[in-house]
This record gives sequence, structure tokens and C-alpha cells, in this order.
Amino acid sequence: MLKATNLPTTHVFSGIKVLYLILTIAGSIAPWFWLLQDPSALLSPSFFLHQAFANNIAAGLTTDLLISAIAFFWFVWIELNRLNIPRAWIILYIGLTFGVGLSCSLPFFLYRREQLLERTV
Repeated sequence: MLKATNLPTTHVFSGIKVLYLILTIAGSIAPWFWLLQDPSALLSPSFFLHQAFANNIAAGLTTDLLISAIAFFWFVWIELNRLNIPRAWIILYIGLTFGVGLSCSLPFFLYRREQLLERTV
């Protein structure tokens, strides 16, 4: 049986915040490294989608990413409501997701969430 302790949790949050920040930075650089290998795909949305579904492996990864992004947006919407943050902030996370990538927006949201949770403790 686990017993409750009164240990401060701010040190745990600080460590996890650093990890989320590192993942945000990596998640903003890594996708663009690959996207800039073929800049013509960035100039044409139809060509980009064609490339995203070019074969079964790419289609599987693209579909997985889209479903994950939808789940992420629902999670953000619920958490913003739960933490009493204006839900207009979801626009930032949608913009980051489609402008940079889910690998940037998800850890950034978790970083911001930890900041807000630290303030309430």
C-alpha cells in the first residue's frame, strides 16, 4: 500500500519542464530538416499531400500523425478549460502543429501546462 507524502513537487516539475523544452526545440528543428530537403513540396499543398501519401508507409505515418493531432487538440481543449485558460490559446497550438509539427506543439503545450500547474501549487 502506498502512503501519501508531503514532499514538494516543484523539483520534479522543473526537471520535466527542461525535458519538454528540449523536446520542443528538437521538435521544431528535426521536421524542417527533412522538409527542406525537398522545398518544392512546401510550395504546393497538393504536391505535399501527394508526397505524404506516396506509398503505404508514408500513408500510414501521415494517418497516424493526423489522428494523433486530433487527439492532441481535444486534450488541449479539455486542459485549457480545466485550467481556466482562455480557449483561444488553442489557435497557437493548431498553428504550431500545422506550421512546425506535432513534435513541437505537443511538448510546448506540456511545458506551458507544467508552468501553470507550478503556479497553482
